[in-house]
Amino acid sequence: MKVLVPYEDAEIVNTIQSILGDEAEVVVSSRGPQAMIKAGGDAVAVASGRVPGEYIHAASNLRMIQAFGAGIDKIDHEAVREREDIVVCNSHANAAEVSEYTIMLLLAAAKNIIVSDRELRKGDWSRGWGGSRPNIEIRGKTCLLIGLGNVASAIAERLKPFGVQLHAVTRTGSSAKTDLVDKISSIKNLESAVRVADFIILALPLTKDSKRLVDERFLSWMKPSSILVNISRGPIVDEASLYAALAEGRIGGAALDVWWEYPRKRKGVINPPSNDFAFHELDNVVLSPHRAAYSEGIMNEQIRFVGENILRFIRGEKPWNVVDMNLGY
Repeated sequence: MKVLVPYEDAEIVNTIQSILGDEAEVVVSSRGPQAMIKAGGDAVAVASGRVPGEYIHAASNLRMIQAFGAGIDKIDHEAVREREDIVVCNSHANAAEVSEYTIMLLLAAAKNIIVSDRELRKGDWSRGWGGSRPNIEIRGKTCLLIGLGNVASAIAERLKPFGVQLHAVTRTGSSAKTDLVDKISSIKNLESAVRVADFIILALPLTKDSKRLVDERFLSWMKPSSILVNISRGPIVDEASLYAALAEGRIGGAALDVWWEYPRKRKGVINPPSNDFAFHELDNVVLSPHRAAYSEGIMNEQIRFVGENILRFIRGEKPWNVVDMNLGY
């Protein structure tokens, strides 16, 4: 029995193999579909959040796709649904770290940390006491969480002690975690929720329904002082509309850890982060290179979860975190 790991990373491969032991053989490839087919065309499971339809159609033995993170938008949904015999699982091992980072992004934007640091390094103290842009207070404000899954729930738990009112919007207006927020509404009531929010945190998966959820109309509902934080996926926000709203001062600011374009190679270089819009020139935006989930221990935790969940599956046990591929989460 084979498990394909399309990452040429010794730590990932060795850790998963040590967990699977003699019950499965880990085979390795690059991430291209042809390389995946050549190395693991007969694999029962694949450990990756990027699985192209070409591989899914060719790998007739494939029964499980296990992503390393929560996002499964790079897995070909249509190909999985056509097969009807593949289970897709994700991982929430990074929820706590992402929640900490999200709050950091919110504070960095609200308290003007990035610009103040940049100017003080030049010897400019004008951003200090009495400067043109005082800190925005968190306490007593309303924070809207769009989504209330594992990450948003972890954010709510950590943000509550700041003295904020927590509102949430979900697809159905319900959640197993409603006790963590002061109010919850369905997506049908999105406009009214956005209009009263001082801070909006996007913590929902990218699906056909959530793509460009934050468009020109959504941004027009936001207060002129509101701050938008996105730790989900870039395409949930319409890039041009957000840039215009920020550049024209129609919203207070944004903190972005996810983008619309990325370097072709991991850890590669693309300058600036947007080819079309100069977000990097705006002082009311905090820029982050999609690192919210990256902490000193999280990679090992994610790899171990992936290995352990695949082991459960090949032993005939019910795996954790099965995704509904019709909903996309």
